[in-house]
Amino acid sequence: MERHAFAQDYELTPQQLDQFRTLGFVKLPGFLNDEVLDSLRKRVDVELRHVPSAFETEFKRLKYDFETSREDLYALLTQPYFRRTMTELTGRTMFLTFEMCFELEKNVSKGFPWHVGVQSFGYVRADDFACTIWAPLHPIDPAGQRGGMQYVPRTVMSAEFVYEYVEPALVQSLRIRAERGEPITLEDYFALREGVLNSPAMLDILEPQAVEDAFEPGDVLLFDKYVVHRSRKLGEGPLDRRDAFVMRFVDVGARYDRQRALNIDFPVRQFGYQPYTRSHLEVATVDGELLADSPFFDNRGARTISYAEVGSR
Repeated sequence: MERHAFAQDYELTPQQLDQFRTLGFVKLPGFLNDEVLDSLRKRVDVELRHVPSAFETEFKRLKYDFETSREDLYALLTQPYFRRTMTELTGRTMFLTFEMCFELEKNVSKGFPWHVGVQSFGYVRADDFACTIWAPLHPIDPAGQRGGMQYVPRTVMSAEFVYEYVEPALVQSLRIRAERGEPITLEDYFALREGVLNSPAMLDILEPQAVEDAFEPGDVLLFDKYVVHRSRKLGEGPLDRRDAFVMRFVDVGARYDRQRALNIDFPVRQFGYQPYTRSHLEVATVDGELLADSPFFDNRGARTISYAEVGSR
């Protein structure tokens, strides 16, 4: 049988396994080969071509979930090395929910401040495991032009409290203020949502202990949903732009949390905000529904990264 162009003989080290389980993130050098990178670059170029700049200084362009064919993506997900690596690291059967891509513009785009993926993972239960693969498509030099990410070990700061308490509480606080007749604004909402992890005291904790790695195309970062992270501005240097491709995964047993999904939608209903996605209301309708069983997702078999296939080659 002919070897697939995306295939690799990729082996994890004990140190990588220990790092992910302890710190919540791990860099995987050379995880994607040149054929995968070529496919991803073509897809990202097509997806971003007609996307307007909706985030001003954060990103030049951002696309949440792709509209083009996922044939190559599913070919990657079904590669034995990919499934083996994901299941060995997480110890779970995982399910792909969404793809995303981000474009930074030199000397303009600063990306997002310290945050966690409440938009991407806030519609599942707070204690459901989820993780992200972040794949920069251009070189990243933290000592030079930057344009990558910083992330904080879970041994320093873990964001369970953001999912469990902060996100529900901030919406409830704004509702109470509105019921009292106090004026509330969209700016109030985002100030609360960003403020907890970007307060002066929190910055004094996060910034000295943050990790910022160098990346070459093909290297990826795997991190779980509790890892606090932020973008780094693409500064002066040889790159005019920096693209990154992202995959979001949830545990195959993750269940839809309807109330949390409605909380995410609060600025839309309260202020008429136009988000870049409302998928949190589209992925399911019934509270407690398994995401992996949702008809919203096509080809659920290919999206399921099975723990039973760890030993396959």
